[in-house]
Amino acid sequence: MTGALWQARLGYWTRRLGWPGGLGALLLLAALILLQMQLLPAMQRLSDASRRASAAQQRLTQQASTPDKVALTPTQQVNAFYEAFPSPPDVPDILASVYQIAAAKKLELDLGEYTLTRQPGARLDRLRITLPVKGSYTQVRQFTADALAEQSALALESVSVRREKVTDDLANGRIVFLLFVEHAP
Repeated sequence: MTGALWQARLGYWTRRLGWPGGLGALLLLAALILLQMQLLPAMQRLSDASRRASAAQQRLTQQASTPDKVALTPTQQVNAFYEAFPSPPDVPDILASVYQIAAAKKLELDLGEYTLTRQPGARLDRLRITLPVKGSYTQVRQFTADALAEQSALALESVSVRREKVTDDLANGRIVFLLFVEHAP
């Protein structure tokens, strides 16, 4: 359609509806904008929170079905604690999971840095994972929360997010995770 035809149709409907119809159309447009900007993101956050709550409930159910830990000796309790941490062969799967979460959040991850720290006499090694990211602040926050919820041996050391200009939608950031892994003999 040409611009003149659209202008003629708009003029026809403006005369036909009058100012009450124009006000109604403006309110309808405002409601659609409010829906897009407020309600849909809130529904997404509610869905994410519901998913995390069901995962936590499932973990609690699994813990309740395991034998009572009170009967264990202190040495057995310490051993059970350390057995909960992943072993070195599990690290690639954990990293793949972290990258999948980033992809699900449509977050761009650049090449990361990985540093393994071993302390003499310690039963756990620390893998420091530094990930340069690019995305919105919300994407970075959701990715961080989901990665920590998904991987219990993962800890957050630091997050920095920076925009070059206030008007930029995307921000550059750096997330540093610590992954605690059983000490490999």
